[in-house]
Amino acid sequence: MKKFFTLIAVALVAVSASAQDYKDLGEQITNGKIAWNNLCKDGDFSKYPASKLTCFVTGDWATGERVEGTARVVVDPDDKDAFDQAVADESGFATLNYCLEVVTRDAPQAKDDDGNLKFEEDGVTPVYESLSAWDARLFVVLPIELKEGDKVTYSMDVKAENPVNGIGAQAHTAPNAYKDWRIINGVNFTTSWETFSTSFTVSAAQEGTTTFAFDLGGGANKLYFDNISVKVEQLIVSTEDAEKPAEPTGYVIYENRATDLSTLSVKYFKNYTDAAQIKDGNIVVTSLDADVSYADKYTDGTAGSEVKLTNNWDTQFLITLPYEFQGGDKFHLYFGYKADETANAETQCHYAAPAPGAIEGVDGYAGSYIYYSLAGSVKFTPYWNWFDADVTVPNDGAGMQAICFNLNVLKKSINYYFKDIIVTVDENDVPTFITEAKAKKASKSIFNAAGQQMKSLQKGLNIVDGQKVYVK
Repeated sequence: MKKFFTLIAVALVAVSASAQDYKDLGEQITNGKIAWNNLCKDGDFSKYPASKLTCFVTGDWATGERVEGTARVVVDPDDKDAFDQAVADESGFATLNYCLEVVTRDAPQAKDDDGNLKFEEDGVTPVYESLSAWDARLFVVLPIELKEGDKVTYSMDVKAENPVNGIGAQAHTAPNAYKDWRIINGVNFTTSWETFSTSFTVSAAQEGTTTFAFDLGGGANKLYFDNISVKVEQLIVSTEDAEKPAEPTGYVIYENRATDLSTLSVKYFKNYTDAAQIKDGNIVVTSLDADVSYADKYTDGTAGSEVKLTNNWDTQFLITLPYEFQGGDKFHLYFGYKADETANAETQCHYAAPAPGAIEGVDGYAGSYIYYSLAGSVKFTPYWNWFDADVTVPNDGAGMQAICFNLNVLKKSINYYFKDIIVTVDENDVPTFITEAKAKKASKSIFNAAGQQMKSLQKGLNIVDGQKVYVK
């Protein structure tokens, strides 16, 4: 009987916080009970469409060259006489309890330019090549492409001849076709069978993943895998306008119903403009074409220089809040959004949005990038959806006063639309820096509870122009 130890590592990616619809696609890997007859042994996946498990190993101990092959099917080394009653072979009889075995190898001995083996100065101790975590891999290949927002539950039983901790998997679009550095983390192997399980949401950077590439590392070892299961709930992208959720009821610090362009700014490369427009009751922002030169308008100041928009952040839309937030501060962000085409936009922390015409690094530039992440990513589609989420300013985002959207995602000119932008804080716990700023702006008439006039707000109850203001 196998011992079960469950490690749950949940990686959440912030997309629109409004309700999402998912389609349960069930298990995408169906050969979790590894059987001799249902694993591809000859590389012809067409015979075994549900068994796309392959192994790729580098650092061959003899030649140092890359070798490729299929993970070996072996009888469970802990239970050699057991039968797996859940799986029948081609004759209809129960099979032995099989599992996968992947052998990792020690680094080959290094050679000099003449092909001679290298030794330390003592002439006895061999010098070995260095191996990386990805020099031995197990590929688990799905029959579908994962999309941003999909929910995945991955589990498997693992053991090893020698214990090893912290094994992770990269996201690949095919075996050995890199997509993202880590999609699964923290797989620990002991000398007895244990169960690893993790749930995560596919990020924008991982969209298109079909393969989990487990980096098994160098060093001679035998690693075993069994009961592999990959369950997928696929995010259903809306094909019609979403129902508008109730607007937030907190203390409103910012509200723009496509009536005020003064707090909005657009960045094209390094030049900030007043290019946001109001059309048909919506705020419209256009991302320019990446293949068009804007040297006549947007340059870095170097004579004859040309600027092409090639990064997501080369076109940005910024909403300037009336207050500067610090790490750990919380607010609620609410707005409607759509675009001409489906596109994913990241959100960033910025200082106050620059005045139109300001250029980074040039006198008069009034704000800039602080941190690459704020409220996750926003999945734009041609249909109205709603962002409705509590946001915590990351510690690295201290000083932020502008919510920034990276809109040059598709590297071509499309329109992005926003409406009913509302930012609130908890009405029962309005941050002190907001009450202080409001009081200072509103009046110099400040009294304490005893009726004594004060120069500034104090802790406790304050009377500002006849209004009660409580400061913690």
